[in-house]
Amino acid sequence: MLIGMSLEELPSPIYKNERGQNTWVHLQGDTYQVTGVDRNGKRFRITTDTWRHASGINLWRGTKWLVRGNKRFKIQSVFN
Repeated sequence: MLIGMSLEELPSPIYKNERGQNTWVHLQGDTYQVTGVDRNGKRFRITTDTWRHASGINLWRGTKWLVRGNKRFKIQSVFN
């Protein structure tokens, strides 16, 4: 962590690797949120501690987020 900077001031921990995939380092305390709209038009939000669970959720329309220090960083968006 950079000295003298709060979590809100840090740049996004998500970057693209050489294949163009979003990558980040999981830290203790990180959670993942999946938000979106189901096929009936109802909004939903699922929170989980593991990326494996969040990545396995089949999205029709929504976003997958990394939550670190009460700040959300977008990992993936789907709009069909």
